[in-house]
Formats: sequence, C-alpha cells, structure tokens
Amino acid sequence: MPFNNKLFVNSDHSILIEFDGDISENLLRYILGVAESIEQSPPTGFIELVPAYNSLLIIFEPLEFQPEQALSQIETDMKQAKMLDASSGNTIEIPVCYDERVAEDINYVADYCSMTVKELIEAHSSQEYTVYMLGFLPGFLYLGGLDERLHCPRRDNPRTRIEAGSVGIGGNQTGIYPIASPGGWQIIGRTPKTMLDIHKSPPAIAHPLDKVRFVPISYEEFERLIEASE
Repeated sequence: MPFNNKLFVNSDHSILIEFDGDISENLLRYILGVAESIEQSPPTGFIELVPAYNSLLIIFEPLEFQPEQALSQIETDMKQAKMLDASSGNTIEIPVCYDERVAEDINYVADYCSMTVKELIEAHSSQEYTVYMLGFLPGFLYLGGLDERLHCPRRDNPRTRIEAGSVGIGGNQTGIYPIASPGGWQIIGRTPKTMLDIHKSPPAIAHPLDKVRFVPISYEEFERLIEASE
C-alpha cells in the first residue's frame, strides 16, 4: 500500500480509515481506489462511502453491522486496492460572473492579495482545479489548485445568507456554494449554473477527482442565464 493508514470502528454503524499522507491528488486517487475495491465486494450491511481529504468513512445499516467481519474484509480490500488513473475524472466548465454586484468581497480580496480585480479574475479563472471532496453542504465542492497569490482568510463575521452558486475563497481553497446558506468564505463571483439537483442521480454536478475550470462571463450574460433557468 502506498500510504500508511489507520482503520477503526468509528460508531455503532461506521468504520473510518485515516490515511497518513499529505493531501494530494495521488492520495485522493488511492482513497478512491480503496473505495472502489470496497464497493466491489461490500461487507454485510454496507450502505455508502464518504471520501474526504485524507480519510474514508464506511457507513453500515446498524442492525446488520458486524464490526469484526467488516474490519477484516476491508483490510483485505485495501491490500487489493489500486490507485485510480489520473484521467478517471471528467472536466467541467463552470461560467462565473466576477462582477461586484454578485461578488461582494472581490475588491477586498484583490486588495488583500495586492492585485487588481482584473488580475484576480485572470488568476482565479486560469487554473484547472481538482475536486478533492464534497462536504459542509450537499454538493459543496472543495477544490484544490488555488493559486497561492489568492490565498485569503475567511471573513471575521460570516454572513447569515450566501446565495446559491456563489464562488468563494477560504484560506488556501476555493469552492462553490450549491445552495443558499450561511457562510464565511470571501465571495468573489457567482455562477448561474445549477450545482445541485436533487431530482438527478447523482445530484451533484461534480465528484472527487473531476476537474473544474471557471469561465468568466459578464453580468448581462449571468442575468440572461439565470432568467433562462427559472
């Protein structure tokens, strides 16, 4: 196994694997490889897997959960697991309007990063991001690959409502709010694209190991696309 790990019963219906390694795309590929191996021969009572930056949660039906049997089987699955190929994910283009009318914090972030707004937009939209995990909210994409020049702390006072589609920066990460919610990330744009549709399977627009590219659009184009989606 390319990474050391710690495997233990996490609750009365779950097992957690913690991987000892720096957060990276290689680690993500290994975690997803382990997940695929477990799904191919799931233990009794298996329900679902939840991958994260450096862990994998395996959830079971409580009344069917057999901890010792599950631990043994998962250990075997891990030995057989292979890292997913780097090209396994899809590439998704997401239109983003960086106009200050929907990007409340873009001027603050530009000043903090000693950039013009134009330079910020170019830096943010020129990167190809990797989806590392989904969390915080259903369908919230944690994206790796943010230009170091754009690293910016979260807001001291989180907002009680951030609109769906808002693109934010929090520390060394960038992400997209799939639904309206409270939040403390610095909002630098907004996409008219639906990020989460509970009527679809799967409901989220992207998944771990997918690639994301942001495509700048004007405020007028943003309004047109919003209107067309209603």
